[in-house]
Amino acid sequence: MKIDNYTNNHTNFGTSYRKVIKPSYQLGDCYEASTYFFVKGLQWNKFFNHLIEKYKDTPKVNVFSLACSDGSEAYSIAMLLISKLGEDKAKKYFPIIAVDFDRTITRNARKGYMNISQEDELSINKYTGNKLNLFFERTNQTFLSDNKGSTKDRDLLTRFKINPILKDKVQFITEDLNTYVDKMPTTNNLIFCRNCWPYLWKTSKEFAQKLSTKTDINSYLVLGNFDRIGCPMNTKNCYGFSMNKEFPNVLDKSGSDFFDNTRLFFTKIEDDI
Repeated sequence: MKIDNYTNNHTNFGTSYRKVIKPSYQLGDCYEASTYFFVKGLQWNKFFNHLIEKYKDTPKVNVFSLACSDGSEAYSIAMLLISKLGEDKAKKYFPIIAVDFDRTITRNARKGYMNISQEDELSINKYTGNKLNLFFERTNQTFLSDNKGSTKDRDLLTRFKINPILKDKVQFITEDLNTYVDKMPTTNNLIFCRNCWPYLWKTSKEFAQKLSTKTDINSYLVLGNFDRIGCPMNTKNCYGFSMNKEFPNVLDKSGSDFFDNTRLFFTKIEDDI
């Protein structure tokens, strides 16, 4: 995900593999990153049960996956909501807006195919109650993931077609986050901006301030474990955000004085299923 407008901070995605090599200022010359479904660092099941109850009387909830990469996170959100609520009752959360600056990755995402690992398959079935075949159609194309970078392990990937029940729930937008955030609504926002803050580099504080204006008392900002590097919101009530007392890596505008270092950017969040 290329998420800032600095010409030297390019991010390149492979078009066929889920592992990608990216240059970075903070992490050295390059680093290897993987994208996958139901990324760790969030109590997915418990958090979404909470959201469903909180928003039960809200007619529309705006859901964003910022720095969305290939859409794995946005599709994870959609699958979980459909599995818990059914397609009709979940429609107030759709479309999920998935934003990334990388034209290659968003162009490929719009085609409606994904290369899914065996671990992804297990994760999808785990969180959706074995509904993988509802959301995806398996093809006969299989291959090994790229092995560039320091990681020697190669995943066996299968190409899947994304079924309309899932594909139609996500809208991909190719744009810099720093400009897109200005277009977001200001109420009832569920904003996933996870594991991308170190790559914002010089714009992270300005971006955080803009996000603050888009997060009201009925909104949440969800971060990732990796964001402890470079995220300006790792101090108490920074930019008006408060740490959610119940859910690690979740910030809100409750005004709570609660603060616990072990709950923000915590690296071992227990699986809740």
